[in-house]
Amino acid sequence: MRKGVLAVLVLCFTLFSGLAWGDDSAVEKKGVLMVSFGTTVPSGQRAIDNLHSTLKSSCPGVEVRLAYTSNIIRRKLAKEGVDIDSPMIALSKMRDEGFTDVVVVSTHIIPGEEYCDLQAVVDGFRSIEGKYGFDRLVLSEPLLYKEEDFKAMAGFLSRTYGSKVDEDSAVALMGHGSPHFANSAYGQLQVVLDDLAPGFIVGTVEGTPELDDVVSRLNHRKGRKVTLVPFMMVAGDHATNDMAGPEDDSWSTVLKGEGFRVSSVLKGLGEYDEIGAMVVRKFRSVAGKGF
Repeated sequence: MRKGVLAVLVLCFTLFSGLAWGDDSAVEKKGVLMVSFGTTVPSGQRAIDNLHSTLKSSCPGVEVRLAYTSNIIRRKLAKEGVDIDSPMIALSKMRDEGFTDVVVVSTHIIPGEEYCDLQAVVDGFRSIEGKYGFDRLVLSEPLLYKEEDFKAMAGFLSRTYGSKVDEDSAVALMGHGSPHFANSAYGQLQVVLDDLAPGFIVGTVEGTPELDDVVSRLNHRKGRKVTLVPFMMVAGDHATNDMAGPEDDSWSTVLKGEGFRVSSVLKGLGEYDEIGAMVVRKFRSVAGKGF
């Protein structure tokens, strides 16, 4: 795996062969790279902008750059004249520009495929020694990583959407889901919510629990009112179409067909300051002094 990553890095470096690699001086230069999946939905950009702004405010004087993990999104944006680097290209540029100490900040919710791919890139750069390598390169954890993270998230959800839960009403959270074993984080969150904030039901678009599981749990409740909430950093295509869209297979349409009164919230987690504070805490836990 490491050889494969390094081979790709070598190819990446050649893209910048016209630039002078490495700064032989002993000057320390700190930087932050915030990494998001990305979005092409203009309203969804609010979440990424808010997180980026929050990170910048938390470390004044330190440059905070942005990278997207989704190649599809980056290519679509490039056609619109918006260039966002991948994590690999962004880190290559930062090292070429003399950055020596970099914190890569994940904005992922679970440590799934996207996070593991990012971790592989960071590990690849860490393996480079000498003038072409960073003096220090660290990666922050995703939001749901430790036991206390799930309790913190349940507390946030209860404070933010608890008013929409009563005997007649429930909140259904739409997560993204993943074929990765980290998808189990959604089940763990459900267990914590059942204990600390009953009335919240977790489902996913591309994993488990599925919409059928959400419908089943809702049918076991007395109420027939449900509020749909995207459990994603960005309220992008999945939220606007798969969750709240008019299509026959959207969550909203299916639940209405089951006899529920449905309303939707189109606001990504990243738009909330409390989530921004969680990301900053993850950043602080690995950044160390000087940031």
